[in-house]
Amino acid sequence: MRGNELSAPHEGKSGYRSDMLEEIRALQEEVAQLRAEVEALRARGCSNPEPAAATTAIHTVTALEIGDGTSSGRIKLTSGQDGPGIYLYDREGHCRALLEIREKGPSVELRSETEEPLIVLRSVDGHGQVSTAGPDGTPRAALRSTKHGGVVKVMNSRGRPLGYLLGSDRGGEMELLNASHRACFSAYADDDGGTIRVHEGSGEVMASLSANGDSGLLTVFGSLGEQAVTLCAGDDGGHVLLCDNDGNVTIDISHEAEPPEEESAADEEF
Repeated sequence: MRGNELSAPHEGKSGYRSDMLEEIRALQEEVAQLRAEVEALRARGCSNPEPAAATTAIHTVTALEIGDGTSSGRIKLTSGQDGPGIYLYDREGHCRALLEIREKGPSVELRSETEEPLIVLRSVDGHGQVSTAGPDGTPRAALRSTKHGGVVKVMNSRGRPLGYLLGSDRGGEMELLNASHRACFSAYADDDGGTIRVHEGSGEVMASLSANGDSGLLTVFGSLGEQAVTLCAGDDGGHVLLCDNDGNVTIDISHEAEPPEEESAADEEF
C-alpha cells in the first residue's frame, strides 16, 4: 500500500475486477475527504467536530416534584387555577417554606415542624405586611404599611391586638389596650407638642398630660368625664383649678410672678 492509495486485487474475471476497483476508488475518496476535514478542524484548534445545536423541548404540566432519592419529594412546583406555588419539604415530608401567587397578591411562609406558619410575608390591599407567630401558629406581632402610615401591632397568646404604634404625616401615635380590648394608655405627637392620656378600664379618659410652646397642662377628670383638677403653667406663673361635678371652677389657686421692685430716689443717689 502506498500513501492514501489502497492496492487493487490481482486481475481475475473482468466484471468482478471492475466492481472491486470502483469500490476501492470510492473508499479512497471518502478517506481523503475525512482526512481533509480532520486537518481543517485541527487548524482551527478544535480536535473534535462541533456538536449539533441543542433543541429545547417545552412540556406543560400542572405539578412538578423534585426528590433526593427518598420516598418523598423535597421540592414541589404547582400551577393551578388559584395560581402558581413553590413548596419546600424537610426529610420527614413536612412543608417548611412556601411561595404562592394568589389573586390578592404574593405570599411567603416559613413554617414550623408541625407546619404552623411562623413568619408570613404577604401583600394586603397593595401594602406589604410581615407577621410573626408562636409555635402554635397564632400571630404575636405584625408590621405593615397602610394608607395612613406604618403600623406595628402586638398581640397576646390568643392573637388579640393589645398595642399599636402608628407613624403618619401628622406624627406618631401609640395605644395600649387591656385584655378586654379597651384603650388604657395613648400617646400622640404632632407639631404643637405631645399628649399622654390615661384611661380607666372601659376606655374613658381619666387623666391627660400635654405640652406645647406656651405651657404644660395636666388635667384629671371625674367619673362622669367632667374636668376635676387642672394644673398648668405659663409666663404669668402656675395655676391650679378645682372644679365641681359640673366642671365649674370652684377654687383657683394662682401664683403670679411678682414685678421687679422699683429703685427709690435714695437708692439712685448711691
